[in-house]
Amino acid sequence: MKICGACVRELPDGWYSEEQRGLRQSIRRCEECVAAGNQLVLMNKGRTRPEEDDCPICQLPLPLDPTQFMFNTCCMKKVCNGCILATRKRGMRDCPFCRTPTPDEKQTLVMVQKRADRGDPVAIWDLGTQHENGHYGLEKDVARAMELYERAAELGVKGAHYSLGVLYVDGVDVENDIAKAFRHFEAAAMCGDAFARFNLGIIEGMAGNSDLALQHMMISAKLGDDDSLNEVKRMFMAGLATKADYAAALRGHQSANEGMSSPDRTEAKALGFEQIQQI
Repeated sequence: MKICGACVRELPDGWYSEEQRGLRQSIRRCEECVAAGNQLVLMNKGRTRPEEDDCPICQLPLPLDPTQFMFNTCCMKKVCNGCILATRKRGMRDCPFCRTPTPDEKQTLVMVQKRADRGDPVAIWDLGTQHENGHYGLEKDVARAMELYERAAELGVKGAHYSLGVLYVDGVDVENDIAKAFRHFEAAAMCGDAFARFNLGIIEGMAGNSDLALQHMMISAKLGDDDSLNEVKRMFMAGLATKADYAAALRGHQSANEGMSSPDRTEAKALGFEQIQQI
């Protein structure tokens, strides 16, 4: 018995072609779904970014560029640089969202640890990143980071799935495991993570699965990812994507980036974060 990645039914092996039987569950389709042209759940989910990716102040989707927003450990919220700039202009130098004074490194660790101990999923993930990178005065401990990432992933944090996927695909501090990397990248991608979706496209492309690679790149390009758009363009130039594919990716990419734009964000980007901090 195998589960179809499109209709999600558990079906006998005879319901699949020999080629489909050899594929992993997420990209496997029964003969009925193949004939009907039913799309994989993997490709249906994650086509839009979740509300958690919005700046809690201006309510616009956060830029994909991590230098254009700040993660606040006091409230576990990401605030765009445009809103940070706006609050600085008003003379406010504490957290733009919860108004907590900026903590030092020691206070930050205590703050995050308390939230993690209370079961805050994002705090658990953040604590994992600090263990992985040796921040907040912690010793680098990838094994501990993995434990925290797994816990946060179980609680639905897409960033934790992405972090696990990166560790498994890199295979530097943990054993390389592409199957596990796929599982975590797919979980993150179906939650609207553009970077996880891009990574899936790269892995599928390297494996020679250009059709799947293009589908992933089209989705992440339409979420606003620059690298994904460039990949669609490269595939078009190589004859692996049509002109219509590239045009659709370009339109979606432009629309996504327009949705992430505002006058405050444009001004903040021109100034740079260091200059904003001095205001």
